[in-house]
Amino acid sequence: MKKSTLVALLIGCFSVGSASAAPFSISMVADNDFAIFSGTSTGINNLLYQNNVDWNNQIPALSTLSFNLAAGDNVFYVLGMGGGGFEENISGTVNGVNMTNPSVTVQMSSNIAPFLTNYNSGGSVANGTYNVLLSDVQSVFSGLTWGSPVINSTQTVIQAAGFGSGFIFSTGTAHLFAFQAADVNVPEPSTLAILGLGLMGLGLQTRRKKSAV
Repeated sequence: MKKSTLVALLIGCFSVGSASAAPFSISMVADNDFAIFSGTSTGINNLLYQNNVDWNNQIPALSTLSFNLAAGDNVFYVLGMGGGGFEENISGTVNGVNMTNPSVTVQMSSNIAPFLTNYNSGGSVANGTYNVLLSDVQSVFSGLTWGSPVINSTQTVIQAAGFGSGFIFSTGTAHLFAFQAADVNVPEPSTLAILGLGLMGLGLQTRRKKSAV
């Protein structure tokens, strides 16, 4: 393969690979707190966002941010955390797609609050300022059970947030909500980039063989 042809091919591959990892937006509100992770169906790899404000300020806090999935990650995990009270819920969109849209298949985990370090210490969850440890969530993941979440459109914070509907859970508990990145139109960033790396290796190997002849 000619050097110029190889370079053109690689530039094309990496251009397409980069496009597949385009940044996306998140808009979300929780009663009371939340964090967003990414990973695969078998585990959580990265913390994408940790909320640190009360529910009235959660949308503005996210409005100027954009996000990217790490290579290999294709599942979103939203951790909804309740600080106690009459209602607990999470609602919002990822890349403009509502979490409760029928096209998005969502699974809710069993309660993980007992496994989170100092959960709601000093009312931190209720204030929206609790910082969850990635290691805590990763440690408990393998023992979780999953089921379908309950959709609600009448709870106070869900209505005030303006998303129309959200998921509810029991007071004082914390649950992961898992859904595929593809369901919210976020492409996996790794596929074409890995193809590009493979082609680069193949091209370099071919050049070495020709040079040795």
